[in-house]
Amino acid sequence: MNLYTVERAQNDLLMRVRSRLNSRIAAKVLKSIEAAKGPLPGHLKAQADAYAADVLGSKSYAPWLYVYSAIAGEFREGWIPDNYYMSVVLPAIEGRYGGLSDMRSMTARVFGHGKEIPDRGYVVKGRLYDASLEPVSSFEEFTNHIFSGVEKVAFKADASDRGRGVKILDRDRFMQTAVGLPDGVIQPFIDQHEAFAQVASRSVGTLRMTTVIEPDGQITTRDAYMRFGRDTDDHVFSESNIRVLLDTATGVFSPIGYSVDWLEIDRHPDSGFVFAGNQVPNYAACLEAVERLHRRIPMVPSIGWDLTVDQDGSVQVLEWNSGHNDIKFSEATSGPCFTGLGWEHLGRSRAEVPVTG
Repeated sequence: MNLYTVERAQNDLLMRVRSRLNSRIAAKVLKSIEAAKGPLPGHLKAQADAYAADVLGSKSYAPWLYVYSAIAGEFREGWIPDNYYMSVVLPAIEGRYGGLSDMRSMTARVFGHGKEIPDRGYVVKGRLYDASLEPVSSFEEFTNHIFSGVEKVAFKADASDRGRGVKILDRDRFMQTAVGLPDGVIQPFIDQHEAFAQVASRSVGTLRMTTVIEPDGQITTRDAYMRFGRDTDDHVFSESNIRVLLDTATGVFSPIGYSVDWLEIDRHPDSGFVFAGNQVPNYAACLEAVERLHRRIPMVPSIGWDLTVDQDGSVQVLEWNSGHNDIKFSEATSGPCFTGLGWEHLGRSRAEVPVTG
């Protein structure tokens, strides 16, 4: 057995474990929705079971289809369950390229240090680099560089997600903790646009967008939604965030948002900001930026982007995710978002179907 075969077997095992855990998360989400809306009708569950088994290749993919159906009030063919996306779609379409975004310093090499990339510096193997990956000789010089014109910075560790591995630091805290920082990126703490600050002022509101490579090779944006923090958070955490669906073409807010428990709300629970009638500022520039940047790395067919708009309307790309970008919220609230890409057929073509979770 060669190293590639061993690596593939290990990855398959890891994906199976994640799929089982993912199914348990789906069951918890469904329980929350059913507590508010009532039990999922049996005929919708039966449709989800049949679609998971007959089209996707395993009934183990049904739990997220239950969640989607409970949110939508109907079953829709073409939905991509979250555990199917993670365990089947991403490995099939991205392969080893899926791990590129876990290494934050790769941003400088892939996308350059353009106007939308706010990276100030990187920590790599204990060494300090500026945004162009030029080494910085002294810690004092590095500190002065990353804090130039700003009072706080955000440090994001490699391979971190869901808001974990993120530290918001002022100069004193940075100097106290920098020696023990793992590999990662340092960005200025963005002074966000007033349109976002009205919703949640303490943390930076982030726009989630997913771009894909179409069968004809064009790059398009398939989903978009906003994530806002709570008053107790200095940055957005997946465990507490408020999500608001957007019109993908225009950036207009849906009148309905969702709590972390997937329950419908019409305003932010802390600020009281009403979602209806609002829009992402300079949204057209956000669309243009992510689609243009995706063209620089065409070997990655699906990318999830975290970006924001600063106080003067400039687009700031905070993060890109090639290997674990989340699609389940958009699929549940406005999907299917990824029809025409052939993703639903990938499970049937796999030589080994994941075990039932």
